[in-house]
Amino acid sequence: METPKSLDTIDQSILRILSVYEQLTPLQLWYEFGEDDTVKERVTEGEILSRLESLAARGFVERLTSEGVDGNSAATIYRIKTGK
Repeated sequence: METPKSLDTIDQSILRILSVYEQLTPLQLWYEFGEDDTVKERVTEGEILSRLESLAARGFVERLTSEGVDGNSAATIYRIKTGK
């Protein structure tokens, strides 16, 4: 697994926000991301979801709920992956 320092600013911000709130949906994370002063880039909710899936594939986060209905990620919850 990569180290968090090898990730770009957006991925690091996603991990930092998730570590504070423990678990969030992509929409909630997107709202929090907009409030993060350390990131100057604008991202869409879709990009947040894509990055969450990428971070999950690399072992940083995990999906707690199903992927949603008909591609709707509103009820999908993510958190930092634990060592359990």
